[in-house]
Amino acid sequence: MKKNGYTVIRNPLDDYDFSFFRCHAAEIGAYGIGFIIFLLVCALFVCSTENDSGWNVLRENIYIPIICSVPLFLLGISMTFRIRRVKRIIANGKKVDGEIVSYRRTHINYAIGSRAPKKPNYTILKVRFHDNGNQECAVGVGHKLPEKVLASPCCTVYILNDNVFVTDFHLRKKGDPQISFELKE
Repeated sequence: MKKNGYTVIRNPLDDYDFSFFRCHAAEIGAYGIGFIIFLLVCALFVCSTENDSGWNVLRENIYIPIICSVPLFLLGISMTFRIRRVKRIIANGKKVDGEIVSYRRTHINYAIGSRAPKKPNYTILKVRFHDNGNQECAVGVGHKLPEKVLASPCCTVYILNDNVFVTDFHLRKKGDPQISFELKE
């Protein structure tokens, strides 16, 4: 296999199943929850005093509701830019067929200072596709094992400049037989 210089763009939801609807729902949810937190913290300041000074307390401490809601607004902005990048790759990129060759499991810790779990908890797929020769890339897809989720090793790879986006995994339906993939340690 030829070594490639591609940058793999991950699914914004970090899952096998990609849909713009789900991405936009997560984006709107982040903005909405951030706005609700902002309003609730403001209401706490206004209602916490017994007289009309609640608005004055809020005016003096407006930075507190802003600090509480900023992380969710930043998450929404991040989702917006990630979705735009994926849309651009799908709309303008070259579409080729891909095949899952193998996968490996690794440790991913989301909490700062948390201990590593005993078992690997994150799946990375090795996908082979043809673009000026056979190419391979590694795609992170979340916590689920591919044998339990996928009905086929086939997928679609979109290539734009040096960016690669892998999608259109064939998901198992209830009653579909399990397929096996090669597990790399």
